[in-house]
Amino acid sequence: MKAISVKEDRAIYFYRYCTLLFTSLVYLLGDKDPPFLLKLGIILTLFILAKVFSVIYRGMNKSSCLFKVILGMEMVCILLLLLITGGISSPFLLCIMNPIFVAGSYLQAVYCWLILLGTIVIVTSFSYIIAATNTESLRTIFLDNSYFYLLLLHMTFFIQVLSDGKNKLERANTRTNEMLWHIKSLYQIVEVAAQSESGNLRKIFTEFALKLTEQKMAFFWDINGNEDVERLIVQGARNSGAEASLCFAMESRLKEFRSQDSPSLINLYIHGEFLIMPVKSTTRFWGVLGIRIEAFSQEEGRYWFEQELYFLSELCAIILERHQLERIENQLIIIEEQNRIAAEMHDSVSQHMFGIVYAIHSLIRQWPSIPEKQMKEQLQLILESSNTASQELRSSIYSLSSRKNGSSFWVTTVTSHLDSLSKLHALEISVDVTGDDHRLPVNHQKALFRIISEATGNAIRHGCSSFIEVKLILKTGEAKLVVQDNGNGFDMNELLTDPRLTGLGVSNMKFLVQSLGGTIEISSIQGEGTQILVVIPIDYNEKKN
Repeated sequence: MKAISVKEDRAIYFYRYCTLLFTSLVYLLGDKDPPFLLKLGIILTLFILAKVFSVIYRGMNKSSCLFKVILGMEMVCILLLLLITGGISSPFLLCIMNPIFVAGSYLQAVYCWLILLGTIVIVTSFSYIIAATNTESLRTIFLDNSYFYLLLLHMTFFIQVLSDGKNKLERANTRTNEMLWHIKSLYQIVEVAAQSESGNLRKIFTEFALKLTEQKMAFFWDINGNEDVERLIVQGARNSGAEASLCFAMESRLKEFRSQDSPSLINLYIHGEFLIMPVKSTTRFWGVLGIRIEAFSQEEGRYWFEQELYFLSELCAIILERHQLERIENQLIIIEEQNRIAAEMHDSVSQHMFGIVYAIHSLIRQWPSIPEKQMKEQLQLILESSNTASQELRSSIYSLSSRKNGSSFWVTTVTSHLDSLSKLHALEISVDVTGDDHRLPVNHQKALFRIISEATGNAIRHGCSSFIEVKLILKTGEAKLVVQDNGNGFDMNELLTDPRLTGLGVSNMKFLVQSLGGTIEISSIQGEGTQILVVIPIDYNEKKN
């Protein structure tokens, strides 16, 4: 996008200086009046003004009112130049296209055409006033310069066509980049929430459908829900009448959706139009993902909505299928591990225990008649067998337990990731983890890692921080995370009044925390940095289950 804008600016400025150079040569080589030095002074002034306006345009916001005012000032300067150099017969007449090029590239078409028509009317009127002494009529002036008027109109139309194509390309490029960024965020949060309930995954995809399409309402119709309230998952603007109509429409067209592979449009009249896409895998029909299309959306936007919903439905079906397969796989792994442990116990510990029990039983039966020396030997054998069984049992326990063997893979992963960020971006990141991380459930580990990664990434990208402090306190029953930076910060009031400024990064963190039943607080002051406080409860009984 920036590269396109730079090339466009260069083309406009190249045309500006080329037309100015050509018209200046014509002006110098033309009539002897005014004097040569005066002509040279006018030309130097024009080049200085052209340079000044070019510099001003480069550093301004093209959509601001000040930009339009300065553009109008340049047009006034060119009109004054034309009036003092001959009106419509002035050699600088082509310079009219300079501000028109700028207006056509950065402003709306109406503004561009108003500048052109206003300029033509003013120049023609002034030429008529000058020519009135020669009894030359307005009709004659218009017909004599009709080819030039047509040239201006064609050039302006050509500029508008190119500008429209450029704007569509920029919008498509912006939308593609946003979609890729959203998909990346979606992949990250799905990876974290993969072990959660499948209903949470449906909520994630509904929320991302809302974000990607930038509409006001998105929904997921879950075929596995028991009631309408459970089946319909809605994100964005809620409307009980629209939701009831949606439920009825979904139920009545359920067979059609099962056999459908492309998006379709449902018109609920007073509630608007809904674009829907079935979510199907190779073996199962999961439901329907859809959005409500706002009235201002154009056909071009609907094409994008269809592409985005198609992609989201495909990804949603894959994730839900994988989620179900992972659950089955986890159950099989647990069964396999149980069988392996049972086999190890049977082959080692149980054999020694059987030998100990048999030896004690024999010793009890022979107790009255057995000599003391033989009894001591039997007891010594029982003691040795007990020690051997105890050692093998302890070895199995230590090999299975990361807490017993002293490994701390999760903390090492977090520290290594933050250390890489610190070296890559040349800033200092302080990490402090207190408490027993071995008892932290896997879902909590994934969620906390993603939150730490997202928070530090935002502090680097948006906050331009030079120091980030990460504190994780693991207590009985809860995990407390604090991420604080010394970056730019932001206005909390502005963030609260306009939720669109939140971004998907913050939404991801909030969703992860809420999915685990926790709370998140974000506090920031412009120029003084940002602090993120996360508190997540930990149910160790749930982990054991």
